[in-house]
Amino acid sequence: MDLRSILADLDRWLAEHAPGDFRQMMPPADPAQIDALAAGTFRVHEDVLVWLSIHDGSQRDPVSAAGAFVPSDFPLLGVSAMVQGLTGMIEEVERAVADGDEEFIVGLEAHELWLPVARNHTGGELVVDHRPGGNYGAVLEVDPSIGVVGAKRWDSLSHMFGSVLGALQNTSVLVTGSGVKTAPRIEDSGDGLPHVVWDLYFG
Repeated sequence: MDLRSILADLDRWLAEHAPGDFRQMMPPADPAQIDALAAGTFRVHEDVLVWLSIHDGSQRDPVSAAGAFVPSDFPLLGVSAMVQGLTGMIEEVERAVADGDEEFIVGLEAHELWLPVARNHTGGELVVDHRPGGNYGAVLEVDPSIGVVGAKRWDSLSHMFGSVLGALQNTSVLVTGSGVKTAPRIEDSGDGLPHVVWDLYFG
């Protein structure tokens, strides 16, 4: 199943079961912004372009707990936040090189070809790897605060959304970048807008 079909099925599932999350889904990004995403420095993976052509992120209201339906608790970024995230990656690499810390940072905590596509409330990021080679397009997790540095989570955004959709449909377990198991449930705070939360299972 291609990404457009997966996202259509995800939208339908969220609208029916987690309307709080569905309400957070943004409309498509501006095509000109999508075209300028990487400023011509690299070819942006097709899955990123497809995602942005359907939803410019999943956090219309950044204060709401909803919209973070990718485990664990990752709202998806829109094109403007992706640009900012990529700029931050490039600046972190430049600092590491200038300070002589390249071997501890580059390819572990930051890389100029890692495009951030999601960020959680603790500062952890999901990035799409644009380095040439077998991992091109893979989704990696980066969160040095918990010892997760460039851990591969999914082969692609298509794989990520497909895995999340399957876990939501079947209430099945996924594994975080730190190796912890997590399973989804619907939380209803009584405001009529239930949303997805992911419970972690340690041990």
